[in-house]
Amino acid sequence: MSDATWHIGDTLETLKSFPDESVDLVLSSPPFLALRSYLPSDHPDKGREMGSEATPGEFVDSLMLVVEECRRVLAPHGSIALELGDTFAGSGGAGGDYNENGLREGQAKFSGSAVKRAAAGLPDNDRPSRAGRSDQWPLAKSLSLVPETVRWTMVYGRNPHTGRETEPWRLRNVVRWCRPNPPVGALGDKYRPATTELMIFAKDSKRFFDLDAVRQPHARDYSNEKPTIANREFDRTGRARKNTEREQVPDPAGAPPLDYWVIPTQPYKGSHYATWPRKLLDVPIRSMVPQRVCRQCGKPSERITSEPEYMRTDTDRIPARLTMLDGERPADGVNQHLRDDGANTSVVRQAETVGWSDCGHQDWRNGIVLDPFAGSGTTLEVATGLGRDAIGIDLDERNYDLALQRVGMFLQVASSATL
Repeated sequence: MSDATWHIGDTLETLKSFPDESVDLVLSSPPFLALRSYLPSDHPDKGREMGSEATPGEFVDSLMLVVEECRRVLAPHGSIALELGDTFAGSGGAGGDYNENGLREGQAKFSGSAVKRAAAGLPDNDRPSRAGRSDQWPLAKSLSLVPETVRWTMVYGRNPHTGRETEPWRLRNVVRWCRPNPPVGALGDKYRPATTELMIFAKDSKRFFDLDAVRQPHARDYSNEKPTIANREFDRTGRARKNTEREQVPDPAGAPPLDYWVIPTQPYKGSHYATWPRKLLDVPIRSMVPQRVCRQCGKPSERITSEPEYMRTDTDRIPARLTMLDGERPADGVNQHLRDDGANTSVVRQAETVGWSDCGHQDWRNGIVLDPFAGSGTTLEVATGLGRDAIGIDLDERNYDLALQRVGMFLQVASSATL
């Protein structure tokens, strides 16, 4: 049974109430800089709305405050995945897209957040300083490089615009989400925007990651193909000294996902501007969220595979004890050529799942996904559907009703008023 919890309130303040190392994946799409205004102009928490910062540097600083709290609540084996698009300088931040028939026609433009925060009575010590930064934008109609700035800040631990420091992360992937059906809008002198980036960071060098859970069918059918024999020799370290062309040998378990995903946007009837397609979240959750985690020691249950065997492309089994040309065993996970009766042949490593690790405490919880900008609740819907628990945070109390329609009876409200 999976559970989902919904928090209504400011993301940063709500995260501060969460216990340390209590979630396994942070998966979210923060509001993009100066692109959408979700809350009504008279909402009492309008000044807390992320995305209304006056400059790209200030936006990154605000996002890093949230990221730092996410780091604290992430388990050591955890990851954070942020989907973030860029912003054009000028014309409300979108380079003309607010014009008639534009991508954001009818949406409110931003005039900066300093005045709004002051009007909301927010203290200065919990937000980055806005002083003297009103001109830190590129030339009008230029992309602002917000995703690149976020990556630089998180990898090197310093915002290049403001100098604010943060603890570095390990950037494991930058996945391009390619939409074959984006809105057309007013393009002017640019191509039709159709991509954003899913940036995946890890706290620890040994994060939880289950590649076998997300392998996909191979792009073509290899069953009737005959491999091309390669003339390859190996030195004592296993490195090839020479090689000729040969067919790629497929892994029987399937192909690993590439780092670009062609996924169409998904229609949504609810009153929310930006909703994720469910398919976009399937791979991150299945590969980066353990099915179960020990409450006592915090260790995730990980896949156990059998002793690897090496299969020739003619489907004959080759014992794992066979040696390389120089007498050494092939490295796991590497396609090698072994000599059998004097002939070279292509082989592929195959290891079957035989079970899952067990720390012995017998005190398990479900893996937990956290979306600190939960919107309409797509993350919670996909996570609970995959047998994981989920937590959502959103400043707009109206989004609870949207999430309730998606998650249903599994959704519990943690707070009934803005925190």
